[in-house]
Amino acid sequence: MISVKEAQSKIQENSHILNSVSKSVENALDQVLSEDVKSPIHMPPFSQSAMDGYAIGSQGNTFKLVGEIQAGADSSGMTLKSNEAVRIFTGAMIPNGTFAVAKQEIVEKNKTEIRITEKQKHLQNIRPLGEQIKKGDIALSKGTVITPGTAGFLYTLGVNQVSVTKKPNIIILSTGNELVPPGQELSPGKIYESNTYTLKTALKKFRIQVTIKTVEDNYEATKKSIQESLNECDILITTGGISVGDYDFVGKAMEEVGVESIFYKIKQKPGKPIFFGKRNSTVVFGLPGNPAAALSCFYLYVTPGIRKMCGISDVSLEKRTLKLTSDYTKSKKLTHFLKAKCYGDKVAILGAQSSAMLSSFASANCLACLPEGQSEWKKGDAIEVYILP
Repeated sequence: MISVKEAQSKIQENSHILNSVSKSVENALDQVLSEDVKSPIHMPPFSQSAMDGYAIGSQGNTFKLVGEIQAGADSSGMTLKSNEAVRIFTGAMIPNGTFAVAKQEIVEKNKTEIRITEKQKHLQNIRPLGEQIKKGDIALSKGTVITPGTAGFLYTLGVNQVSVTKKPNIIILSTGNELVPPGQELSPGKIYESNTYTLKTALKKFRIQVTIKTVEDNYEATKKSIQESLNECDILITTGGISVGDYDFVGKAMEEVGVESIFYKIKQKPGKPIFFGKRNSTVVFGLPGNPAAALSCFYLYVTPGIRKMCGISDVSLEKRTLKLTSDYTKSKKLTHFLKAKCYGDKVAILGAQSSAMLSSFASANCLACLPEGQSEWKKGDAIEVYILP
């Protein structure tokens, strides 16, 4: 049995970044750039007007009105004389010889000339060529996550194809004779299967396609299903069957099909009987069968592993240090992860902390971490919490 920090470290050491694939920016949302993106153009690609107004040829008050330039028009062949001005619109290419752009609110005009009521500075209201980025400069660095904002920036540069780290193929394998899919009628002795559906829902935040498999509590069937799954995925997640009961076959089956055990059991509650291993390039997480324990372990251990494989540099959940709203007592032997609700600089431990109960997860927005080696906390004590995604 190892500590929480040891477990987190071993997962990172044994999880590898996946290969790169080329994707359209539109289809790469939430994926990670696997190489730098350099700007193929200056942005803006020409000096342009920052607002609707008048491009003027010099500093002064009165100018002859000689034309109009709309956004999208090519004015590269036009040169303003010192006494000339043109009507110009936001985003339009400024003509050669432009001293400044006077905003329309300070301009008085008639059919042939304009008069400016405020003194203009050189290049005022002009976006210069390459003001945002120069051609050849790095627009986005390797490791950047594609968001709507980064996608928009790439589109402004004309970039529509990027190299990103592939997302892992994930299989979730659930074991248990007592499990019935949601929506079916329960018969005596049965319970609804929640783990695989809960984890699949959690994985939607990663925009990852997930395959769900179920297997009965039978050794040969369990071994066959694990063997087949290992050949089909980058990450195999099992729920249940990892403990030491008479019908817990997952650990033995993994050993027989060649899964190397990196660790088994963590000094924590809930979720002590968690397994982590690998076979070749496939990593394996054996999560507890109790629903709250399975989801807690998913957030604490599986999520950082997925983020590492996706090429994300900051793999951990967001952490904050907050003040407890009540006293709390526990055993010194284990680290406790408690469903909690944080607000402002405070965190409240919720009820229903049993590893079999998901009800407190319904209102939790964080997991409070109370480390091993300490048994008592008082109201107002500062503790570390993991913010749930």
